[in-house]
Amino acid sequence: MTRNRIPPSTTFTTAPLRNRLQIQLDRPLREVWPVIGDPVRLPEYSAGLERVEAKRDSTGACTEYLCYFKPRAAGMESIVDRNVMRWYEANVGYASSADANNAFGVTNDLNLVLVQDSGALTMVTWEEYYDAQDVPMMRAEYDGAFADIAERLIKRFGGRVIARTTDGPLAPVD
Repeated sequence: MTRNRIPPSTTFTTAPLRNRLQIQLDRPLREVWPVIGDPVRLPEYSAGLERVEAKRDSTGACTEYLCYFKPRAAGMESIVDRNVMRWYEANVGYASSADANNAFGVTNDLNLVLVQDSGALTMVTWEEYYDAQDVPMMRAEYDGAFADIAERLIKRFGGRVIARTTDGPLAPVD
């Protein structure tokens, strides 16, 4: 198993873990990874995304990606968020970070997505590490996004939520 090759979050950030989603999907890794492991496919299981465009190196590996978020309300502009791939290992996971001056106001962030092959099942862990001016608001935003992602992935592959946690109480979301 390649789990020992997963770099610790402290390799990329000093921010604390703020949000975590753990789900068990009722499909083998060979069916789950092509969806989870390619950021371009994020809109397939995240309602807030319109599309994702990836830049790839000469080997085809994703080096960065742009997330085009749907406007939150009519007349509002959509948000574009650039993320740089910090670590990637096929069938194991990836880590990415947003630009320093991103529209969400998170800093020192790390998006860590890990998969674990359990035969006919796949365990997925998604962690968000970040600092922010308004941590309670961001905590609630990520929690809502994780609820949506979990629901859509479970609808697609079957499975269940193992845990959806935050590092503190959630702030109300408008």
